Amino acid sequence: MHEGSGAPSRELELIRALAEDLAIEILASYTDDDFADADLTSLGMAAVYLSEHDALGPSFQELVVKLQTIRRFA
Repeated sequence: MHEGSGAPSRELELIRALAEDLAIEILASYTDDDFADADLTSLGMAAVYLSEHDALGPSFQELVVKLQTIRRFA
C-alpha cells in the first residue's frame, strides 16, 4: 500500500479509514441531486492521495464511481 517499505504509514491508514467511513455515510444518505450539488473537493484530494498510494478502499471507490457517473450525466 505504501511506497517503499510495503507497510502503510499510520497517516495513510488514518486517511483511508476516515475516507471509508465518510464514503459509507455519504452513499447511505445522499440522493443523486445531493451529489450533483455537493462540493466534495476535499474528498477529491483524498482520492488522489489514496490512489497515489494504492490505498482506495472499496466504499470510497464506489463513491468515486458514483460521483463520476452522476456528474457525467448532469
